[in-house]
Parts: sequence; C-alpha cells; structure tokens
Amino acid sequence: MKKSILFILALTLCFSANSQEGWMSYYKVNKGEMQNAKTSIAKKTKKYNSKADGELIYTFQVEAGDRAQQLIRFGVGPTMASLDGYDSDGYKYWNENVSPLINNVGGTEYISLNEMASFDNVSRGTNRVSKVLHYNIKRGKGAHFWKFRNNVAKAASSLKDTSISLNVWNTTVGGSSGHVIVFYSHVDYSGFDNENIVWMKVIDAYNEMFGANSFDTDQALFDSSLEMWGNYSEIWRWLPDLSSPVADM
Repeated sequence: MKKSILFILALTLCFSANSQEGWMSYYKVNKGEMQNAKTSIAKKTKKYNSKADGELIYTFQVEAGDRAQQLIRFGVGPTMASLDGYDSDGYKYWNENVSPLINNVGGTEYISLNEMASFDNVSRGTNRVSKVLHYNIKRGKGAHFWKFRNNVAKAASSLKDTSISLNVWNTTVGGSSGHVIVFYSHVDYSGFDNENIVWMKVIDAYNEMFGANSFDTDQALFDSSLEMWGNYSEIWRWLPDLSSPVADM
C-alpha cells in the first residue's frame, strides 16, 4: 500500500501505486502576520483547491529545525502537467492576498514519490506530524543509497504494522542534485517516543529478509553514500484547515 506525503502528513494523505509528482515551497511569514497569513491561505485553498479531483495543495508548519515557524506549501498530482497552476485564478488570488504577507525563501522544488522506497500502512487523514529527513546523495553513490532505502521499505512492509508511515521523495527539478526527502509520520509527538520500538522490529525483519547483519552492512554503505554537508532534519505539522481535502489520487 503506497501513500503520499500528503497523506503522509495525513498527510498521510494516501496515494495509490500510480506515479506521484509534487512541488514544495518554504515561506517566511512577515513579522506579526502569522494569523493573517494563515487566514488568507485558508481562504485561498478553500476557494480554489477544495475539489478532490482538482489542484491539491497542502500546508505545513515547521516546528523543529533552522526553518522553524516557516510555512510549507506542497502541491501534488499524478503528472507534472497537473501541477501547472500558473496564471490560474488561484494563482492570481495568492499574489494579491497572500504574497504581501509572506516571502518565498527557497524557490520551488519539484519532487517525485519513490514508490519502491515508501511504505504507508496508516489510514489516510490520521497523521498530523512528521519527522522529515533531508539527504544529499554523492554523485555515483546512488546504488548504495537506494538499496538501503528500498530494503527498509520491504522490511517495513513485511511487518503489517498499521502505525508505519514511510514516504520517500526525490528531487526532479529545482533542488540540489541528489536531494532526497524521507518522511516518518505520526498522529502526534507520542509517535516519536515509539520510533525506537518500531525501528527495532524493522531491523529484525531486514536481517531476516536479507541476511544476518545485513542491516548494519547496508546502513554503513548508505552512510558512505551521503554528501558530508547538506543533510538535516525537521519536524513538520500538517495544517488541515489550510489544505486541500485528503483524497486518493
């Protein structure tokens, strides 16, 4: 069962096994304008992005990391063409009513859901917070990186654990070369307390599926595949009132 970030953040907004494309942008809110910005984003989304078969855009707030308190807009669709909202009525509304309250701080990055490295067994619309890990793969080291990530998803899948929400996206255009984003999502912060318990089960399943000590071996190769700089983590909270409805894609 494959689901997406969105749904991952309950996003574990859940998606089917079809290809999923997305875009994301970080926004720094002008001083003293957080509530006004949230109200304007909610109005825009309700007016222009409330149809399950239309343009789906989800909003998150960073709660931990260097970009804490920034807002994230995350659009998702089955194709790149479905993400093209330029010059639409919603785009014009955003420029007139929301843009004066916020500043885009990183441009727009287009990303694609990596289905083989993802496993999400959570009912959509359930999870509200996510640990978000940003990785940058060394040139020529992708094989080690993806072997580990794909095997982790296979091991997680074998557990049939209804609490596991793992979604992996990789940059296609507009981001750093080799940028990969991994989401571990939970209902609330209590899920972070239980990660070690679940993770030990995944490690045991990994070693059972791929051989004794294979997890340690593959994780070491995974670590060696990462750039020395540019890897970091955040916590995102999904803001449903500022987001499109949760819908199967």
